[in-house]
Amino acid sequence: MRLAVLSDIHGNLTAFEAVLADLKSVVAPDLVVHGGDLAANGARPAEIVDAIRDLGWPGVCGNTDEMLWRPELLSELELKAPTKHGLRRVLFHDIAPTTCELLGAGRVDWLRSLPKAWCTDGYAVFHASPDNLWRAPLADAPDRDFVAAYGAVKSKTITYGHIH
Repeated sequence: MRLAVLSDIHGNLTAFEAVLADLKSVVAPDLVVHGGDLAANGARPAEIVDAIRDLGWPGVCGNTDEMLWRPELLSELELKAPTKHGLRRVLFHDIAPTTCELLGAGRVDWLRSLPKAWCTDGYAVFHASPDNLWRAPLADAPDRDFVAAYGAVKSKTITYGHIH
């Protein structure tokens, strides 16, 4: 099976349309799975959510999806990683409310219904790591970080987004 994973769209309709055209005309996968972070930070979040739903792609919840309905999470995140305080305040206090307004309650509820993991036929897709939507190994992380994050996952192939 040819599987494509599209992650971290962040409401960018122009980029999404370009990738979609490539998927249809060049890549031609058997299945496309989305890796979360569909809406927040871009100008066209509602269009992205509607397109993904219309396409029927399975997928997972991302961290900036989660922040839309969990504003209380900011306090917990600030305790764990205070160095990212400014960025997270912008995300939670500025971007999340605007994105929620653009999406409407129904689309936010749909994002909230997404699982944290999608697994089938030897494949697993996560937004970040299985137990944390906000943390994943960086691309150049040592093998031990990948084993710590994904070692318990019983899949031949594991894909994650989050690090863009």
